[in-house]
Amino acid sequence: MILLIANLFLIQNIDFYVDPVVYLSKVTIEDTVTQTVTQGEIFYIEFNCEIPYHELHYEKSDSEIVTQAVIPFEIINLDKADTLADTLYRSFSLPSFSEAARQQMSFLVQFGLHVLEGRYKYRINVISGDKSGTVEELLAITRADYGMSDILCAKEITVDTTGDYLKKGNLKVVPLPSRKFSERYSKIFLYYEIYDIDPDLKDMEIRYEITDSLGQIVRDISQKVSKKYTSQAVNAGLSIAQFKPGIYDLKVSVTDPATDSTAQKNITFTISKKVSDEVSFEGLPYYEDIAYFLTPEAFKKFQGLPKGGKEIFLQKFWSQYDYNEIAARFAYADEHLSEGHKTGSKTDRGRIYIKYGPYDQLITSVLERQESRPFEIWEYENGLRFVFVDIRRTNEFTLVWTNSTTEKSEPTLFEYLPESFKREMPSGTFN
Repeated sequence: MILLIANLFLIQNIDFYVDPVVYLSKVTIEDTVTQTVTQGEIFYIEFNCEIPYHELHYEKSDSEIVTQAVIPFEIINLDKADTLADTLYRSFSLPSFSEAARQQMSFLVQFGLHVLEGRYKYRINVISGDKSGTVEELLAITRADYGMSDILCAKEITVDTTGDYLKKGNLKVVPLPSRKFSERYSKIFLYYEIYDIDPDLKDMEIRYEITDSLGQIVRDISQKVSKKYTSQAVNAGLSIAQFKPGIYDLKVSVTDPATDSTAQKNITFTISKKVSDEVSFEGLPYYEDIAYFLTPEAFKKFQGLPKGGKEIFLQKFWSQYDYNEIAARFAYADEHLSEGHKTGSKTDRGRIYIKYGPYDQLITSVLERQESRPFEIWEYENGLRFVFVDIRRTNEFTLVWTNSTTEKSEPTLFEYLPESFKREMPSGTFN
C-alpha cells in the first residue's frame, strides 16, 4: 500500500545546486574523401547537480521511502541560436527520515555534453511531485582560458572498483556542487586536468592557496608533478580540519618552467557549523512535532503563532534540544511501538520513549493469575518508572502508573497493575 506523505515539506520550490565543470577534449576527424586525418579540439561540459533530500516529494511504502525526480534541461548556444534539450528521470530512496536528517543527505545527478567554443545559457529544472525548481546561468567558454580545466570540488575521491558513473579514469570522484562542508569533513578534494603540456624533464609546479574572507592566507601548499603526457589529470586532498566556519577562496596555479606559462583557476567553498547546530529549516521530519516537550498551554500558544513566529520559536527550541536524537526517537517509536491503527509516536509508550529516551531496564509480564494483564515496566537510571498495562489484551499498552511529576497516572486502572509491583511500592501509593 502506498501512502502519500502530505504536507511533509511545506515549501513548494526546490532549491538545488549546479556546478558545471568544463574539460578540453581532443577529437580525431577523418575525411573519407580526401583520406586525411586531422586533430581537433572540443569542450565537454559536465553538469553536477546536488539536491538536498528534504527538497523532494516522497511516497512511502511498507518497505521503503522513495522519490521520483524529473529533470528537464536545455543548453542554448547564444552565438548560433541553437538549443539542445533533453529530460532525465531519476529515482532515489531514503533509509529513514531520521537517518537522512542525521547525515544531511543529498542526491547527485551528473550528466554532460560536448560543445564548441562559445557563449551558452543553461537551464536545469527539477520536478518532484507538485514541487519544482530551476537553475539558470550563463557560461562562456574561451580556448585561452583552458590551459587547465575547471576545478571539480569533491567530498570524496577513491579508487573505483564498481564502474560507477562518477568515474574519472580509475578513480571515483564524488562531487559536492554546493561546496558546503560541515565541520565533520576533514578534507576538501579536488580533481582537474592540465592541457598543452610539452613532456620533458622539468616538473610542473602546482600551488594551492586558500584565503579566508578577510584575505588572509590560511593554507599555502606547493607540489611538483612530472610531465609524462600532453594532458594529465591531477587529484588532491587538502586538510580543512582546523578551519573555522566561514567562506574561503581556493586558487590553484599550474606553472610550466619550460615555457614560463601559468594556468590558474579559482573556486570558493564554505565551512559551516556541525549539522546538530544548524537545524533551522522547514521540511525536516518531526521538526514541528514538539508537543511532548511543552505544557498544553505553551503548545496551544505555539499553534496560534503566525508562520514567522513559529519559525523563530522552533529555531530557539531546537537550539536547546538535539534534533537528530529526537528525530531518531520518533522514527524508532513509529517503527517498533505502533499499536493497532496508532502509529508508535502517538501511543503512550511512544510518547514516553520520545520524551525520555530508551529505558535502562525493562520488566515484562509474568502472569501471576488468570485475570492478570500483560504489562511492561520501564525504569531509568534517574529513578523514573513507568508502568504500562495491556488492559484489553490487544497489545495496546496504557500508561497506568508513573512517579514522574509531569506525567499522569490512571488511578481507576490501578487494579490491573501486577501484584508484585504493588508490594514493592510504599504504603499509601495507590490510595
